[in-house]
Amino acid sequence: MTPAALTGYREPADAAPRQGATVALFLSLYLVLLAFFIMLVAISDGSSRKSRAILEGLNSQFASRDAKTGETPSFASDLGRVVTPAEFLDTVTRVYEAAIPAARITVVVPGREMELRVHVDSLFEHDTETLRPAQRRAFAEMVAALSAPPAGMRYAVEAAFGVDDPERVLPVASDRAQRRAAIVARAFAEEGAPPGSVTAALEPGDPLGARLVFRVEDLRGAP
Repeated sequence: MTPAALTGYREPADAAPRQGATVALFLSLYLVLLAFFIMLVAISDGSSRKSRAILEGLNSQFASRDAKTGETPSFASDLGRVVTPAEFLDTVTRVYEAAIPAARITVVVPGREMELRVHVDSLFEHDTETLRPAQRRAFAEMVAALSAPPAGMRYAVEAAFGVDDPERVLPVASDRAQRRAAIVARAFAEEGAPPGSVTAALEPGDPLGARLVFRVEDLRGAP
């Protein structure tokens, strides 16, 4: 007598086809879920770009100094943050007070322009055209702020080096002052500064002196 006769159990004839149908059903559900998540990612990417534009607009149009704290509020989200003009100029002070403690930082136009006067040896190794490592690190920190202005604004840096003879303040000059100015501008660019945000210049003055001028520029033509 067979085992089937003892137990009364017989394998359903359609068991194998049912198992195949179950696998097909799970595969179909998986494909539907995959398509759903792809659609969500596509929608969220467009929303992120729109949200970032709204965020920048809020910072440029409505940010103002708080009457009690004197600080400028900044609208931020997980999409990133915009650096306000006050934060940009505060960064100049923080970075260079640490990098060059003896530097003279002057507010030329409140909220718009600051000037840093230094001895060239604070930027370069003595009697060389080699930037000091601390200045490289300072430039890298400044570039992070230079790269995140509100919409319609630009943050700019001018590196100006003094020369003895005013007649030598020419684009064709090829002395050490010009090369040093170009090295500073190139270093900012190598750290990722936005195009047009850094310029190099020569000016009549102490050949051992240099100026870094940090400006907030309104590209919308506002005074």
